Amino acid sequence: MHLTADIQDNQVCFRIINPDSKYIPVLRMCYYLEDEKGFYKVYPADYPYMDTIRRNFLRYGEAMFNQLGYFVPIPWEDGLLAFAERVAGKGIDWWLTGSCAVCVRGIQLIPHDVDIMVKSSDLPVLIELFREDIFEPIVDTGGWVTKDFGVLFLGCRVDIASDPSGRLDVPEPADCGPYAKDHLETVIWRGQQILIPPLELSIAVNRKRQRWERVKLMEEFLS
Repeated sequence: MHLTADIQDNQVCFRIINPDSKYIPVLRMCYYLEDEKGFYKVYPADYPYMDTIRRNFLRYGEAMFNQLGYFVPIPWEDGLLAFAERVAGKGIDWWLTGSCAVCVRGIQLIPHDVDIMVKSSDLPVLIELFREDIFEPIVDTGGWVTKDFGVLFLGCRVDIASDPSGRLDVPEPADCGPYAKDHLETVIWRGQQILIPPLELSIAVNRKRQRWERVKLMEEFLS
């Protein structure tokens, strides 16, 4: 895998050149654009800490994409704990969603990343806290299902999203939408208080995605 992070015309192009075919579904899942050279994303060159972000992309990109493809184990517990410990006491309002929100209940799933939801108003503090760990800049999405989105690398991929849109709860509530945010539950995991959505929402999302083995594990946990 050949990665580049070149600056041109006040933009940085993060590129994966001619990746092996096994990575193509992974890169598409991560919303990388495609052209004749491979896959890429473009960000403003004046984004804070861009030199560090470029270094992180080149240093950790292959490891991250291997984890996302389940080609190697993902140390999600270490990544989540590192995040939780660093934001503790900093006034950042955050909650956990996705597969890891199920795992912290004690249900044995295999996540490929950690999904964190935050308030957009807390992003300046969060960006400063994790300035050495940003993998993709945390930026305004311009109307996607969350206001902002970006990625940290804390030994594994940690997605940061803010202010979920009500569209996520159409036609039924999702585990990452406003309904979930208004009905969060608290679990204690490795000494950390973590807010997570109701398990019923996680079951519904996985049923919709036809992940039947996961649905079975969660339903057995509830019963």
